[in-house]
Amino acid sequence: MALTTKPVVLIAYTTLYREGGPKFARAAATLARERAAGRLDAEVVLARVESKRDLVDALEAVSAAGQRLVELHFIGHGGMYGPMFRTRAMPEQFSPHEWRNLRLPFAPGGEAYFHACRSARWFAPFFARTFGVPASGYHWYTTVSLAPDRFKWDRFGDPSPSAPLYVIGCKGRKSHGLAGAAAKYAGVAAAEKLKRFLPEDPKGDPTYDAIAPLYDEVFQDIGVREDEWNWLAARLPKDGAARVLDLGCGNGALLMKMAGGIGTGVGLDASPVMIELARRRAAAHPHLNFAVVREPILPFADASFDLVTSLLSFRYLDWDPIMNEIRRVLKPGGRFLVVDMVTTPVRLAELPAFARGKIRQLGSTFRHRRFNQALRRLVRDPRWQTMLQYNPIRAEHEFQWYLESRFPGQKVSKLNVGWHARVLAFDSGPLDPGSVPPQSYP
Repeated sequence: MALTTKPVVLIAYTTLYREGGPKFARAAATLARERAAGRLDAEVVLARVESKRDLVDALEAVSAAGQRLVELHFIGHGGMYGPMFRTRAMPEQFSPHEWRNLRLPFAPGGEAYFHACRSARWFAPFFARTFGVPASGYHWYTTVSLAPDRFKWDRFGDPSPSAPLYVIGCKGRKSHGLAGAAAKYAGVAAAEKLKRFLPEDPKGDPTYDAIAPLYDEVFQDIGVREDEWNWLAARLPKDGAARVLDLGCGNGALLMKMAGGIGTGVGLDASPVMIELARRRAAAHPHLNFAVVREPILPFADASFDLVTSLLSFRYLDWDPIMNEIRRVLKPGGRFLVVDMVTTPVRLAELPAFARGKIRQLGSTFRHRRFNQALRRLVRDPRWQTMLQYNPIRAEHEFQWYLESRFPGQKVSKLNVGWHARVLAFDSGPLDPGSVPPQSYP
């Protein structure tokens, strides 16, 4: 009689990316004991994964053994676009493109569970659609707890590695301010239940195509984004001959603003509707060209550009794959300039900067009335809300830690501050030939 191979419950966990790593190892061991008791039909495998490569190796080991996943669990820290690996000094995260190109050995009826901050907001539904299995995550930030149903501070419990510890979703200071923190530590706030998503198609158009005409009305002249444009303009080459590549070019407004001061410009975007609008806008400028590119592969020879820009679109890009491509197509001494919006609540020390920004915004409202009217129409449109749901904004620390780790010595700048979001800018400085620091995968 042929031997049958048990399916696998794979519990992957990290310990290095941020604080609390040893606690994640303990929580993973707790979950492993529970699943071993509850899934007698499966083999429970614990895997410490400190990089993308480590997780891929753990998954490939399941396939190589002829087994299949009935459950995949990840315990650790997460960003908006999924699990985080390595350390704050060199953070690593699978890009959407990388996830889509993985082959995960799920068994029929398999499921995935992401015990990580904010994993239900974008990543779990994306994972479910991508791999055709139900996927679960937390909407709020996560914490470790001695109890699975409410926060119970582990500081007062048994610290031994064998003592039970759980990762739970819980309201707290980051999500609900001081009131949330008080309820959390008082133990009166119930733990959030994992939110389960089925592999369903997006509800509505998740791309910029549907709202491209409204977006085009807003950004007739990118100069209305005064803080962003002034920062970029101060860093543009002055010789009038620069070769510029704009990633996530939208309707071409940035290259049009640069047109009189550069030699050539190429704009790339994933939206065919946006690219058509850009081509029409630049019809009288033969030195500007636009193309649709959906993969993080730049169709240009090495050292093709003096400058690569990304204005209010870097958050949507496949960071690791596209960063290697950016370095490849930049000539020696070339620069990468990126300006983007990120989410984080205003801090007490930032209130003066917040007030100054509001005053500037009030002046801009009078100077650019048409822009502000068109912007209100855009952000109130249901199609814009659908697009944001499937293309969320990243957190400030994700943006900062990533760029500063890839370009040592360079710092992220803060252009303006809002209640729950802000605009950051980054200048790579003149770059030496070569790629970004080596990544673990692919």
